[in-house]
Amino acid sequence: MKINPFILIKLILLLFMSVGVGITIFMIKQNVRIIGPYVFSGLFTLFPAFLFYGFTSGFSVSEKTMKKQEERRKNVLFDDDGIWYNLPLFDTTLFINWKTIEAVTYTNYQSDDNAKFLFYLTQPAAVTMAEKRFWLNKIFPFVMKNKTEIEIEDDCRNFYEIPKMLSNHLSNTNPIDLDQDHRKGTLISSKTTFKNNTIKTEQYWKPNNNYDREKVIFDKHNRTFEQICQAKRNQRIN
Repeated sequence: MKINPFILIKLILLLFMSVGVGITIFMIKQNVRIIGPYVFSGLFTLFPAFLFYGFTSGFSVSEKTMKKQEERRKNVLFDDDGIWYNLPLFDTTLFINWKTIEAVTYTNYQSDDNAKFLFYLTQPAAVTMAEKRFWLNKIFPFVMKNKTEIEIEDDCRNFYEIPKMLSNHLSNTNPIDLDQDHRKGTLISSKTTFKNNTIKTEQYWKPNNNYDREKVIFDKHNRTFEQICQAKRNQRIN
């Protein structure tokens, strides 16, 4: 049976809190008069308690912070020439010309945090750096190991627009439904709570082990997923 990771994290935090409280009670009974151990046990208790509260009730994030986070979020834009993949955190933009796309695959593994599209290109993606860059990006500029293989994960803004754009600009694409999470099997439990005019629903699902984890969205040579991966492995060796 697969354990929900958030429940496991909460149990670990409770364990640390219990240890911190236990150490504090022990020192009080032993009449310890040194400040250092109390500071240590206090941190051992309060820091896990803060994290536990955050996982249970949610951390408060200001509107300004949320706006800034959204501005730094990865995003993709499309036009008649190709795909613009913006990486604001690195002050970098990658451009994928429609004509250079050889294959596009989609993966959604249970072991991964994100579903993703992988673009295989016949020519490297064009890389553009912003003129006004963050000082760390000037010292450590964004470097890609392989500019002919571009990964775009589902935490990217406009990710769900990719299948439609591929269908509009490429021929013989295979359809895919991104609105349905095929990793979910049977619903085990569902809990809905109302707090601060916000509705929160927590659902726990039994994993579906029989869904298609790999799919070819487009390929110029009509290859299978395994054939595409094998061809790319051979290219790296050669």
